[in-house]
Amino acid sequence: MSGKFDKILKENIKPIESPLLKKLLGIDPTMLIPYDAKMQITFEREMDHIRIVKHKNKKLDYGLQIEFHTSNEDLRKRNLVHYSFFHNNTGLRLKQVIIYIGRDKPTLIKRNRLRHKDLQHRFKVIILEEVSKDMFIDSDIPEEVIIAILCDYGNDSREEVAQKILTRLKQLEKRGTLLRKFQKQLLTLSRLRNMELIVINQMETMNIHYDIEKDGLYLEGIEKGIQKGLEQGIEKGREQGIEKGVEKGIEQGLKKGREEGREEGIELEKRNFVHNLWSLQEFSFEKMALMVGLDADQVQKILLELLLKEEKTEEEALATIEQYKLRFSDN
Repeated sequence: MSGKFDKILKENIKPIESPLLKKLLGIDPTMLIPYDAKMQITFEREMDHIRIVKHKNKKLDYGLQIEFHTSNEDLRKRNLVHYSFFHNNTGLRLKQVIIYIGRDKPTLIKRNRLRHKDLQHRFKVIILEEVSKDMFIDSDIPEEVIIAILCDYGNDSREEVAQKILTRLKQLEKRGTLLRKFQKQLLTLSRLRNMELIVINQMETMNIHYDIEKDGLYLEGIEKGIQKGLEQGIEKGREQGIEKGVEKGIEQGLKKGREEGREEGIELEKRNFVHNLWSLQEFSFEKMALMVGLDADQVQKILLELLLKEEKTEEEALATIEQYKLRFSDN
């Protein structure tokens, strides 16, 4: 799982663990204790989501492994290995649950049964985008409310869902520091649904300040630009072969790097804006270009890159773009 999403879910899992089990799995355990047995280093990080569900009658005890996944991958063999390690160490059965929150269609991760002649293994897969947002949006737990951004929106528009979540967070959390933390987490998770610009717009509508220059993706662009500028400056100084040239090169490189970094951060936001407009399928290339501040050729280049990342061939990607253009040719 991508680090930024994994960090949020790990931070938030404790307060939502019990309601999540009850709502998604119908499990209401009286006691959950961590499973801390040391495994081979390869598996320790992967198996840190396991809890042991305790009962008065020890014969009813079992292990529970719940994991959020953003990547669409076949986990059958890996889960069988986890089950084997856990059972070998504890003698208990292991109930495994995968909660998929990724952007891609869940074609591989849905494969939850492994069958061989002498062996069968099965686990549960929950596609959160198929779960109603209403299960979480009215919760009294802020960490649970933000999960609604990853769910099925039903008849509500994306703008309505973002507004409802932000309103609920303000109702539940009066402390400014924590409220801003949940709002930032919501924005990060919204990227899994190409919703970040919608969330930012709703924040502005509700007079919630969001500083783009403190955003992780923006800062990443700045950092890369500065590093690139430094490298170019040092190289330029070396070519001149004098210390003064190195110093001047670094100075110029830093200045150029900051400028390029700022531009790269802004361009990243524009690229994401184009992706979101494309997902709506409601605007011509000319309108998208006008809204984002680019020309139509730049919009096409961004969308071509996006479609190629979705594993289309260049020919298929260009055909998709041309078909889209034809929809608006008579407008």
